Amino acid sequence: MDLERRIFWIGAWLVAGGSLLTWLLFSLKSGVSFLAGGTLAGANLVMLRAAVNAAIFYDPKRSKRRILAGYFLRLLLIPLCLYAMIRFLFLSILAAVAGFALFNCSIFVEGILEALKGSSK
Repeated sequence: MDLERRIFWIGAWLVAGGSLLTWLLFSLKSGVSFLAGGTLAGANLVMLRAAVNAAIFYDPKRSKRRILAGYFLRLLLIPLCLYAMIRFLFLSILAAVAGFALFNCSIFVEGILEALKGSSK
């Protein structure tokens, strides 16, 4: 399994477990909020991967504006979604931000797993 896929699955498992734990300890609303934040982080990671791949493996047939538009869309995704959550108050902001942060910690977890795997040789 490649690195990007492992990071995504680690993040998905962390968010699923965190959502379940948040639901059991606090409320269903908090659990759903945690899951929404993790989903937003997952979408961000997928879009970041696509933007980086488009920039690194640049194909002259593709428009540079399309690459830039995808990158800026990714940057706008996070604050717009968080604003919608705050404005309409249908989710717990703290739980959503925690889910977003935990998914991004999957990169840190993967680094630790790689370090432990490399030190055992």
